[in-house]
Amino acid sequence: MDTELNLYDYYTFTSNKNVIISYKGPVTDVIMAELSRDIRDKFSDNPKASRKLFAIFMELAQNILFYSAEKKMVGQRQESIGTILITGGTEHYTFGCGNLVENQYIQELVDACEHINTLDRDALREYKREKRSGAPGERSKGAGIGLIQVALTSENPLHAQHIPVNADHSFFSVSVKVHR
Repeated sequence: MDTELNLYDYYTFTSNKNVIISYKGPVTDVIMAELSRDIRDKFSDNPKASRKLFAIFMELAQNILFYSAEKKMVGQRQESIGTILITGGTEHYTFGCGNLVENQYIQELVDACEHINTLDRDALREYKREKRSGAPGERSKGAGIGLIQVALTSENPLHAQHIPVNADHSFFSVSVKVHR
């Protein structure tokens, strides 16, 4: 069944949530460079928050690039699809991103976020050292420290959420607050 696109609903949502940056689509090197520039420009009046948001963006955008289960062929390239959102509040910004993940990996991601949230700053640093010096995980395309680094950078807990989409995939999102 086709449903009619209602851009007004999207407009209303983004207006009410103080959306500063919103992106949904392929995450490529070019898109990452453009969004990086946009983050630096839009938060230039707050250098500390700008650095944190940029660092968090790089970690979480790479997660979409490397791990998103949603792929689209664009020309000769297969590109990973994801969503990136930055909103502003009076005391903090919220950075969120999400993408489709195979259901078999959801619990692993949720457990990782929950474990990270139990650690204080010193324990997070130690955990990061352990992960960096250990063998990479089966699916890992890096040191497996991205979510740890996000928690360290933001100095706030990770908020992870997953919503089943079908028998094989769920939409997994992680968001974090960054103080102004």
